[in-house]
Amino acid sequence: MKKSSPATQVYLDVEGEVARVTFSGERGIQILGAETRTALNSVLDDLESLSHLRIVLFQGTGRTFIAGADIHEFLDLDEQRARELIRGGQEMMTRISNLPAITIAAINGACAGGGFELSLACDYRFAIKNVKIGLPETTLGILPCWGGTIRSTLMFGSAVATRLILTGELLSAKQARKLGIVHELCDQDEWQDFLTRWIETILSRGPTAQREAKRLIQKTERTISQLEMGLSDELNAFLTILQTGELQTGAQAFLDKSKPVWS
Repeated sequence: MKKSSPATQVYLDVEGEVARVTFSGERGIQILGAETRTALNSVLDDLESLSHLRIVLFQGTGRTFIAGADIHEFLDLDEQRARELIRGGQEMMTRISNLPAITIAAINGACAGGGFELSLACDYRFAIKNVKIGLPETTLGILPCWGGTIRSTLMFGSAVATRLILTGELLSAKQARKLGIVHELCDQDEWQDFLTRWIETILSRGPTAQREAKRLIQKTERTISQLEMGLSDELNAFLTILQTGELQTGAQAFLDKSKPVWS
C-alpha cells in the first residue's frame, strides 16, 4: 500500500482587511499533499469571495514555511494521474497569484519545492535570516512544475532560474535577498513586529491604486499568454521525465534517504 505523509492542516483567520492562511504540519513540517491542497483550494474559495480583503498572508508554523510536495505521490504515477497532479498544482498557484488582495509569503522556515512555488505566486516574499530557500526538484529527478520553472524565469531571469533549478541547491536567505528572490529579511526575534509594520505600511496606501497597480504589473511582467504557454510546457516536460523512470528513482531515493542511481 502506498504510504502518505500526515496531512498538513490549513487555517484561515480574517481580521478586518487582513487574512492569514496558516499551514500546520506534524513536527512543524508543512507538506503540500493531496488533502492539504484540497483544504487550501477550499480556503481560496473563501478568500475569493471576500472582496474587502486588502492583504492575504501565508505562513507556516515551526521548522518550515512549506517543505514541498508529498513525495509519496510520485511513486506510482501514470500519465493521467501525473496530468491531474501537475494541472491541479498549477491552477492552485495561479489562483493565489490572481487574488486581488496583496499577497505575502511570510517565510518563517525552510521554503522548498512546492512551498517556494507558492511563495513565487505571492506579491511579497519576506523571510527570517537563517532560512533556506530553493527548488530542489532536480535532485529527485523531476523539475518544478507548479509554475516554479516558468515564474522563476519570468520574475528573476534565466540566470537565476538556471542557478536555482539545474543544481537544485538551497540558497541561504541572504543569497536569495541578493538575487532579488526575497524582498526583505528579518531577525527571528523581531519577526512578528516586522510583519506587523509591513502590513501597516501596505494598509496606509490607497487601496484602489494598489489593486490597479497590481493588475497592470501582472499584465506587463507576466502576461497570461506567456504563463499559460509555459505552464503547458512544464506539464509536458514532467510527462517526458515520467516516461524515463527517473521520477520514481529519485522519489524512492529521497524517501529511503539514499543517493539516486540514474540509469
